[in-house]
Amino acid sequence: MEILFGGITLLAIGLSLIFSFNNKPPNVLLFVMTTALISTSLGIGLLNLRKRAYQLLIYFASVIVLSKLLIFANIIHLNGALETSIPSPIKNSISILYHAGVVFYLLKRDVKKMFYR
Repeated sequence: MEILFGGITLLAIGLSLIFSFNNKPPNVLLFVMTTALISTSLGIGLLNLRKRAYQLLIYFASVIVLSKLLIFANIIHLNGALETSIPSPIKNSISILYHAGVVFYLLKRDVKKMFYR
């Protein structure tokens, strides 16, 4: 999934730049490109059973879950620069479910054993 999400995002960014319909400011575009590259790299690392990729994905997914919960609790707020056509509450809910699922799956005993041989 990480490779798919990262790859689709990178493809969409590339197409938006080629066809000049990118409307994101440079700093937001750089952030989205960086996160897409990280996601793709982590996915490739997981496929190669890299312990570091496993550890980093658990860390990043946990940070995302925590940040989304803080957004829902109105403790932190984003300025809207990352907004897309999908409403924020729906996108944040899906993000929490996905990233929490990733953490729980990666922490399963059988999965963890594959990375800690």
